[in-house]
Amino acid sequence: MNRISTFTKLFSARKTQKITSKVLIYSMPENQQIDIDLVKDLLKSGKSDSIIDMLSRHHPADIARLMNSLHHDEAKEIFCLLDPKEASEIIVDLNDEARNFILEYLESNRVGEIVDHLASDDAADLLGALSEEDANKVLENVPDEATRHVKSLLAFEEDTAGGIMQTEVASISSDATVQQVINMLRENRDEMEDIHNIFVTDNYQRLVGGLPVRRLVLESPYTAISEIMDTDYVSAHVDEDQEEVAKLFKKYDLISLPVVDDTDRLIGRITIDDIVDVIEEEASEDFLRMAGAGSEHTLPKSIIKSAKTRLPWLFASCIGGLVALKIIGTFETTLGTVVALASFIPVILGMGGNIGTQSTTIVVRGLATGTVESGSLWKVVSKEIRIGLILGVIYGVFLALTTLFIYSSQPFLSVVVGLSMCASMVLASAVGTMMPIILYRSGVDPAIATGPFVTTSVDIIGILILLNFASIFLL
Repeated sequence: MNRISTFTKLFSARKTQKITSKVLIYSMPENQQIDIDLVKDLLKSGKSDSIIDMLSRHHPADIARLMNSLHHDEAKEIFCLLDPKEASEIIVDLNDEARNFILEYLESNRVGEIVDHLASDDAADLLGALSEEDANKVLENVPDEATRHVKSLLAFEEDTAGGIMQTEVASISSDATVQQVINMLRENRDEMEDIHNIFVTDNYQRLVGGLPVRRLVLESPYTAISEIMDTDYVSAHVDEDQEEVAKLFKKYDLISLPVVDDTDRLIGRITIDDIVDVIEEEASEDFLRMAGAGSEHTLPKSIIKSAKTRLPWLFASCIGGLVALKIIGTFETTLGTVVALASFIPVILGMGGNIGTQSTTIVVRGLATGTVESGSLWKVVSKEIRIGLILGVIYGVFLALTTLFIYSSQPFLSVVVGLSMCASMVLASAVGTMMPIILYRSGVDPAIATGPFVTTSVDIIGILILLNFASIFLL
């Protein structure tokens, strides 16, 4: 008899549990916003039924957006009106501050009811935001099978394939027929949403292939899965970084991706909606690091913690400024002789900093998205330096001519500022391009090379160039 393995099931109670949740109708136009003022008025009037009736016409994501805009106490009051099913659909879209505030208020059994309706990856994320003690209290109100699976997910690093995967996965034997697989999907349709692909395993649950669900519809019911499955199916290792997983989705245009362990045993799957969250998270993190703000959120929970995060980055800028001050002091005689020279420092440093940041942004983005491959890094360096040279010549000539017009009695001053502008922009391009590459080669996140580090380095280089050229041509 052919062996057909069924869905790996996280929450066994789902099948028998009666869902008393109101059905969300979503009949409102997609661009229709929830009236926040009306919601607040209904809250003050204590008209809970009216609030539920109004929200039932909106998508959970829109309700979550509303709650993110409300005061935390108001959001908590609305959340408490929802039944576990509705609450589970909304809590995954709440921002960290609102969600953590609500979780601190809810009883463990209430959180357990919500967790019972969540997909395994969302359940792990939710419990991961709690302390170990609180998480254990919640799991006491969740079926044993769910507890085991959630704890296994919590054991993985949150930024790895194992940290973002879900354990609900459909697997079949290669000797099953198309009709048997379709029957299995129908019998278990309530246990997993968004079935995009079927994964094929051997007797030891090792991944040997896969196929999209749509192929089942097109094949004969008696066709063996072994005849139509893809044997070169792409998979991710459980410890693979989430950024690398996102690159797999982009490279192969995937909707879902199986996750395997060291023995190639199928243990979960990652879906495209998880990857969208990963891309947003990584992009936000890179931009914050490039700005020298670490990985803090837009609305940090702790002002002190946020200040501590920014402190080392700004300290680098401060030290760089002191170095620049020392350099200027060394060339005090030069500046004293040609006072007008000081007025050109801001424009030269500003242009160098801008082009350095542009080069860094291009390289960091290329490394993050995979558009810049390891073997082509030095081609990127060469290209950016040539771009810096072209722009440096253009702006160097422009600044020299402008200086000659303003200080016609000091022709060599125009030569100094023109050459300084050109050299500063070329070297700024080189620094802005090479620094993230050097860090990337060293195994360090290249995003940390931007912001204060690049601009400070470029400032020091710009001042050295300007004052050295001044010493050569004007003294």
